Amino acid sequence: MAVDTGGKLVEEGAEWFTTLIESAKKEISSATELIAFAIHGFMLDLNFIVREQNIEKREIPSSWKTSAGIVFKYNYKNTDVQAQITIFNLGKFIQIHGFIPSASESFTVCLKQGDEFVNDNFELVNVKRLATIFKSQVGEKMQHKSRLVAGLERGLLQLPDDVIHLLFTFMDYKSVIRLSLTSSRLYELGMDKSIWRRLCKINKGIHIQLESLQDPYTVF
Repeated sequence: MAVDTGGKLVEEGAEWFTTLIESAKKEISSATELIAFAIHGFMLDLNFIVREQNIEKREIPSSWKTSAGIVFKYNYKNTDVQAQITIFNLGKFIQIHGFIPSASESFTVCLKQGDEFVNDNFELVNVKRLATIFKSQVGEKMQHKSRLVAGLERGLLQLPDDVIHLLFTFMDYKSVIRLSLTSSRLYELGMDKSIWRRLCKINKGIHIQLESLQDPYTVF
């Protein structure tokens, strides 16, 4: 039976996640561990599950604290595709490393300021920003790779990033926008500055402040 996360995402204030944090307070002894709990919640949002003794659960997996750091192991949905998240400190930085063993592929993001997400009262803050950073750099890429390995992706999303990027270079700006808005992965790829530099060059009426990261989708 699949775990019910209640509809809301962690960054939207999901009650199940608040309950999870409250029930595990005695286990959490550092800001890194508190952030790790949030990462675990984001993975559940992305349809990764914890399976222990053939039972799906949303609680933190057993033996999550290891000599290598904090380690979470998952399956993608009800498939046999496995995934692992490892979180550890590098001085003042927090390294989050995702790995899909069956694809031998990894994804990493480094948080430069852990205290940006944990306040003086030892509470999570700026959860939406943390979710955006993790999901865009690690979580959603692991989800896509897991879906590919499991044979769940169809159509354009089966293609690697460099091929999709090449397709974007043959489109006009309206087509880039329309295609990008169909999925979070295509949105991220469609935001590439090189694509919009080309579009600005061939369409003299388009003026976007690319260097200031002005979102082209809000311009048109």
